[in-house]
Amino acid sequence: MIFPDDSGFTNQPFPADAIPDYRDVEFEPVAATFRRYTLVSTAFFGLLAAAIALTVLLVLVPDLPLPLPLAAGAVVLPAAAVSAIVATYRWVDAGFRGWALRDHDQIARSGIFWRRVTVLPVARIQHVETAHGPLERFFGLARLKLFTAGGVTADLVVIGLERGTADRLREYLVEQIRMRDDRAQVDERG
Repeated sequence: MIFPDDSGFTNQPFPADAIPDYRDVEFEPVAATFRRYTLVSTAFFGLLAAAIALTVLLVLVPDLPLPLPLAAGAVVLPAAAVSAIVATYRWVDAGFRGWALRDHDQIARSGIFWRRVTVLPVARIQHVETAHGPLERFFGLARLKLFTAGGVTADLVVIGLERGTADRLREYLVEQIRMRDDRAQVDERG
């Protein structure tokens, strides 16, 4: 027998075969420019790592036993190979990423080998922000960060969004939070 409390809350059993499948959700893909962003950002950081490694090599070993071009190649070629592998991984990963906004939650999907689907109920969201670095701005991209109570870091970060989409999502979620808080205040007052 189910005894609802004064608020109308009930906690009825839910048969396992009646659980809706989150995979039925139509995920929105990341922005079209996100794949190019992954390539450029990976190349940038690969070149930066190679330059730092070469500088360290020249500082630590001022009298190189090898000619400078050969030493530079010994540093730059492995950095280029690692960057190519990382760039390929990020390119493929961008194709698996997606997001969806439903009435009561925000969903993000990612991963190639280890797939992850994160569902964050709107009722738990306390703070929403968008962020974008210089390279993301250049490509018209932004990240949507969702925070729950007590968290210092974002509980869900949706990357690869077009800036306009990220801003609209942020404004929509902020409005949902405001309406939820307003309803809670009205309920408290009785």
